[in-house]
Amino acid sequence: MAIYSYRAINRDSEIITDKLDAASEDDLEERLHSMGLTLIEASKKSFEFKRHLKLSDKDLLNLTYFLKLIFSSGMSLLEGLRSIGRQASNTNVSKAAQLLHANIESGKSVYGTMSEHPAVFPPIYVSLVRAGEISGNMDKVLEDASSYLDWKIRLKKDIISAFIYPAIVLTAVVLLMIVLFVFVLPKLIAVLTTMNAELPLVTRALMAFVKFARNYWMIIAAFIIFVNAALFLTYSNRAGKRIIDLLIIRIPLIGTLTRKFDYSRYFRTFATLFRSGLSVDKTLRISASVVKNSVIAESFDNVTNAVIGGELLSSALSKTGNFAPLIINIVEIGEKTGTLDSSVLYVSDIYEKEVPETIKKVFTIIEPLMIITLGAVVLMTIASFFLPLYKLIGGIRR
Repeated sequence: MAIYSYRAINRDSEIITDKLDAASEDDLEERLHSMGLTLIEASKKSFEFKRHLKLSDKDLLNLTYFLKLIFSSGMSLLEGLRSIGRQASNTNVSKAAQLLHANIESGKSVYGTMSEHPAVFPPIYVSLVRAGEISGNMDKVLEDASSYLDWKIRLKKDIISAFIYPAIVLTAVVLLMIVLFVFVLPKLIAVLTTMNAELPLVTRALMAFVKFARNYWMIIAAFIIFVNAALFLTYSNRAGKRIIDLLIIRIPLIGTLTRKFDYSRYFRTFATLFRSGLSVDKTLRISASVVKNSVIAESFDNVTNAVIGGELLSSALSKTGNFAPLIINIVEIGEKTGTLDSSVLYVSDIYEKEVPETIKKVFTIIEPLMIITLGAVVLMTIASFFLPLYKLIGGIRR
């Protein structure tokens, strides 16, 4: 495959200039013809950096909306994808539609095309589409997919909103400390050095720290980079990731926040997949795969194995010891009444509402600690400068 720059004319006699992958110029002409374009001229690019197509949650939501319109309106799928590829204002959505069009036109199914491009279409989305193709209820499945993607986008916004104020406070603290240690303290130390006065311990300690930081800042920076690289490599390893994840969930409040976030993801995914008609074992396995913390994911893998072995979901969840009796009762009622998808969705809503509240609790504790740290640094700075001055002025009076 090569990249061709081309000029073509559409059915409205408009000139289109763009780029497209094709095996040859004849292949390019056929592809453009399938899109309702007539090739005017083309030139093969000798080299061009090719950015792999990747859809954000918002891009995927927009594409899902267009696909839902196609299936619900009764329009031909190829005709609809051709229209999206030509008219979508979002470049990524347009390219994704062209990708689907080219593959489906060659005889592949929607599911088959999406499963071959996991970087573009995540596994849960592909599974939903598969369930829609099997059941013949694609518009309803795409509606569920839209709701799921909308939930993911909304949850991310809630979390970001909760982090904004603490992040601003932390940034202000860090910037103020940088200003103190880089600009203020060196000048104060220079003044104190010219006094030839006896300096108290706090002043000498601060002077030694600033001198060390200025003389060996490259070593300090290298150490920070080394620690970050070591953590990254450890987290990239399965055993290392498990150790770090285990430590995370054992930290007070931080561990609670991690659990609630992953529980919300798990139950929301389960409800969406189960409602689409996907088999229980696939629903459980895919739901466990969206959990980020490996230790929590292991507990859900155990739930999956127990349910596949014939145990009820409520019983398997209860044995983990991670869920309140109310949550277990809600799932159990859903199993008995045949409304498991609605019950699990309700559980997801419970955890989703608790995530921002837990974030606020975390920063309710962290924020005073940051302010106390800043106050201690400022107080030490003031004390280290004014104590020698006070002693010096006292000596002059005598």
